[in-house]
Amino acid sequence: MYQQVLALDDTHWQAAYNLGTANLALGDPHEAIKAYHLAARQNPQDADIHFNLGLACKRAGRLEEAAQSYLCAMEIAPDDAEVHYNLALIYKELGSTDAAITSLEIAVALRPEYGAAHGNLGVCYLDQDRVAEAIVCYRRLVELDHNGVAARHILAALTGETTDVAPSSYISELFDSFAAHFEERLLVDLEYRTPWELKSLLLADSDGPSCFARLLDLGCGTGLVGEIFQEISACRIGVDLSPKMVAAAAAKKVYDELVVAEIVSFLEQNQEPFDLIVAADVLIYAGELDRIFAALARGLAENGRIIFSTEQMTGQGYQLRQSGRYAHAYSYIEAVAARHGLRILSAQTANLRKEKGQWIAGDLYLLTISGNRPCWPPASS
Repeated sequence: MYQQVLALDDTHWQAAYNLGTANLALGDPHEAIKAYHLAARQNPQDADIHFNLGLACKRAGRLEEAAQSYLCAMEIAPDDAEVHYNLALIYKELGSTDAAITSLEIAVALRPEYGAAHGNLGVCYLDQDRVAEAIVCYRRLVELDHNGVAARHILAALTGETTDVAPSSYISELFDSFAAHFEERLLVDLEYRTPWELKSLLLADSDGPSCFARLLDLGCGTGLVGEIFQEISACRIGVDLSPKMVAAAAAKKVYDELVVAEIVSFLEQNQEPFDLIVAADVLIYAGELDRIFAALARGLAENGRIIFSTEQMTGQGYQLRQSGRYAHAYSYIEAVAARHGLRILSAQTANLRKEKGQWIAGDLYLLTISGNRPCWPPASS
């Protein structure tokens, strides 16, 4: 209909605008851009046209053009918090954190209850190690109850409070947001090598099997472990909280089964034991590990192996760090393993990945069954 109107009168800016909006809704940002440009030529003082043109350019991956469109909208409607917020997202994606912060600060000043703007402002402050200012943002998010579970977890991490576990919804949303470019960022930018290091630790175990009948990949992500361990496993099952990560893993076709689930719940419901369980960068999202280790012991076959990584810490117990991840002491891992009938066969230190250009020190563990596996929690007397 809009095309018919424009065929009769190509100066009808409302028809061009509506055509652009329809194309955007249909998932065709390139056609939307053409229509919005036509509308903007006829009505250059309409902020909504420039704003939607910015949305279309962003979806098309034309970020510089998106920024220019939002700047045009901002000149016309300088008090529109939504314009400043979306401009900030483009700046952030372009790597201009300072510019993003400026736009986000304007957005929250214009709309103090704007939760998404406070959240992204907190992220930008953390990118620049401005922790005190980030804490203000996350406290405001908690007050607004905007994405409250995740906000409370990050606030605890920033203020030095150690909790027992990262919320499942926080983990799922975090990795869903990373899924599209996860491996590129992990392998290239962060120089991630943990799955390869875990495999080397496993193969150095001369008493263990050289091939495993059933492998369980906990927190499988995009399927790196499935690829790397394919040659030494007959059947591979992957479990992850993030649906988008599981979809990426499925595309590799290296798993016999993939499940979107919380790892302990999966292990508690599983009926057939595994002779190899891998958890690469998974336990860093839990502090207290008794429930996880009880489930691991329950799911492991006789003479089976468990390999996993943790972030390293000195002292005792575990700690929630400002990154939102947990670190564990060797003595804590040793004690919690023993409580559940598991023992450490070998362990070694390793650089897990880079963060802000610095290596994150970690520990790699290889465990097996030590004897009777007690029920958990212990029966009360």
